[in-house]
Amino acid sequence: MKSLKNIALKSILAASLAVSASQASADGFYIGAGIYSPEADYSSVSDSDTTPAFFVGYQFIDTSIFMFSAELGYYDLGSISNNSAKIDSNALSLSAVAYLPIGPIFEVYAKAGVAQTTVDYSFEGTKTDFGGTDGFGGIGASLDILDTVDIYVEYLIFDTEVKTESVGVGVRFDF
Repeated sequence: MKSLKNIALKSILAASLAVSASQASADGFYIGAGIYSPEADYSSVSDSDTTPAFFVGYQFIDTSIFMFSAELGYYDLGSISNNSAKIDSNALSLSAVAYLPIGPIFEVYAKAGVAQTTVDYSFEGTKTDFGGTDGFGGIGASLDILDTVDIYVEYLIFDTEVKTESVGVGVRFDF
């Protein structure tokens, strides 16, 4: 009888650990969008704008102590100008995102990757197109308002010829 209780107890314990492990390693797709305020600085032009951003990602690891995902994003880096010069730029990015949960509904994260930027610069009627593939990164925080909906705020730096820093807020939907 004692042996049967031990077997039953061990079976229940093993089953609960298996369920916990499967929940801890839950992964999946997510999408998000935000409003950003990029500030660019190049030559004699330094200004900010209000722009949209969109992203899609896949979370590979989701535990109570660490989360990791890969993300593809589009960032409109704005249109800024002064009297004689104008810059229009955007970026397509691929990044790794590492999350650290702080309590049950709050998390901080770091994002790093590469961005393919397109920059149109015009000065007194002369237009120059430049851009390239450069590193970018940032930090952020998010708040889980529902089980599958997060509100986030983040700070990003695009390290291109036109250095752009951007602060954004938005929403993320998990599937």
